[in-house]
Amino acid sequence: MFGITNKITRTITHTRNIINYIYRQRSDFLSSPYPTIEIPNAILPEFLFQWFDKYPNQIAMECDFTGKKYTFDDLRLKSRNFNTNLRIKLNLRKGDVIAILLPNVADYPICVFGAFQAGLIVTTINPYYTSEEISRQIIDANVKAIVTLSSLYDITQKALKDLKMSIPILTVKTKTSNVTPEGGVDLNEFTQTNLEVNDTVDIHAEDVALLLYSSGTTGLPKGAEHTHQSIVANICQINNENLQYYPSRSEIYENRQLAILPWFHVFGIVFVLFSQLRLLTKIICAPKFTPKSFLDMLIKHNPTGLHLVPPLISFLATNPSVKREFLQSISTVVYGAAPLNTVDLHTFVNKINKKINLVEVYGLTETIVSCTTAPSSNAKGELGTLQLVPNTLMKIVSPENYNVGLNENEIGEILIKGPQLMKGYYNRSSETKNAFFNKWFKTGDLGYYDENGSVYLTSRLKDIIKVNSFQVAPVELEEIIRRYKNVADVAVIGIPDKQYGEVPLAIVVLAPNAKLNITDLQKFVSNKVANYKQLRGGVIIVDSLPKSATGKILRKDLLLMYKNNTL
Repeated sequence: MFGITNKITRTITHTRNIINYIYRQRSDFLSSPYPTIEIPNAILPEFLFQWFDKYPNQIAMECDFTGKKYTFDDLRLKSRNFNTNLRIKLNLRKGDVIAILLPNVADYPICVFGAFQAGLIVTTINPYYTSEEISRQIIDANVKAIVTLSSLYDITQKALKDLKMSIPILTVKTKTSNVTPEGGVDLNEFTQTNLEVNDTVDIHAEDVALLLYSSGTTGLPKGAEHTHQSIVANICQINNENLQYYPSRSEIYENRQLAILPWFHVFGIVFVLFSQLRLLTKIICAPKFTPKSFLDMLIKHNPTGLHLVPPLISFLATNPSVKREFLQSISTVVYGAAPLNTVDLHTFVNKINKKINLVEVYGLTETIVSCTTAPSSNAKGELGTLQLVPNTLMKIVSPENYNVGLNENEIGEILIKGPQLMKGYYNRSSETKNAFFNKWFKTGDLGYYDENGSVYLTSRLKDIIKVNSFQVAPVELEEIIRRYKNVADVAVIGIPDKQYGEVPLAIVVLAPNAKLNITDLQKFVSNKVANYKQLRGGVIIVDSLPKSATGKILRKDLLLMYKNNTL
């Protein structure tokens, strides 16, 4: 009897040990508080077009810049036409990459959806890039065709000429540039007529669809590969019944979204363009931000929703030209991409002086949107805490040892796992491998979660500088500065700035007995990069740079020295 009892006791103890082990294994990561949702196995156009049937003749896109308006049915038909014309006229095949070098215009989704239907991969390029930056992305992504504005044809052609390349350039006309440049092809020729094709393209949800360029945690910009599945997953995650920021269009209600966030950016293209089309929202295209144009569009279109980055909220909150009456149609504001000053947030909400849905989101190019606050109607500018979207897991680990999982309220590096993660970096197997730890994506951000499952971001490990939420890779600027005469070594760091959030500061070591005109160096850099990458933080000349034993620049040391005025 004793033997049997002892055996039972050992069995119970063993079972408890197993349960405790499982609990420990499970307790070192955080699950979404929301129920698991089903992700359709679909390519993106098919997934979105099924909703278009409800209101085919309602306006989906309106663009004052080009003078175009498209219904939901127009988007579907013109996308189909673009698909067949790409395949027949340009002989593009599944897996080829097409670049969309456009601001936010009504033709943007047509080009994207048509390319997807043709089995192509779309890479989005910032329309304010210099020719050198455009060249870099064209060659890195192995681009086979480009869609751009007529007004951007010359700079696009220069980028190709510098590469000694010749590929088709399709151009979009605007009100101020309504002539197709010599050598270009009018986009309308590809969207107005459907061509018969004998073959079908075998496209799968797991196929790469979008190539969004990100600097990752280090290095030059890399193409983050998002599949149809990862994009569809994120649209479903952020539009599930527990996280519905906007109601869908109905017979008595129309969402109107003023799309100011650029669609070449992950936040703009997935969270605004794709997600709002899923909700049958009328999207008002805002190709470029200027205070006057933004206010004019607010007054003219009376948007019900805005997706913003912190500098835009600051503008709306503090600019005296922004009157309370301009904002009364707004019911929802979603913001993310960079930290927000709470003073600006409260000032903004007080200016509106009405209850609105205020939502914060967190994500990266590689993870799309992974965390969000639940919509909370309030008039005080009080945000809820961040929580994981459905089907998403988070792990907090020691940055020095990813095998060491941290517990609640312990700050460490944030790792993310979920169906919205990128597949990898385009043609960069080594960087892809380094970006993951056992299938968990290493965000490079520091944070923690509490006993209620709320997520808190504290800072970031990575070197990337965020200027008005745009990513600036220090190594990219360093590469340019090193080409300048008399520069022996250089490090670029981001320093705090009230207007831009962060700005790049160059710390330069000169060649022996050399001199440097700082203004000339700044001009040299500004001619080679987009406006937001300029050296607004200035240039400091030093004798040497702090480096590790392996020669890596110690940027944290430089930032500390800058803050302590010891550079």
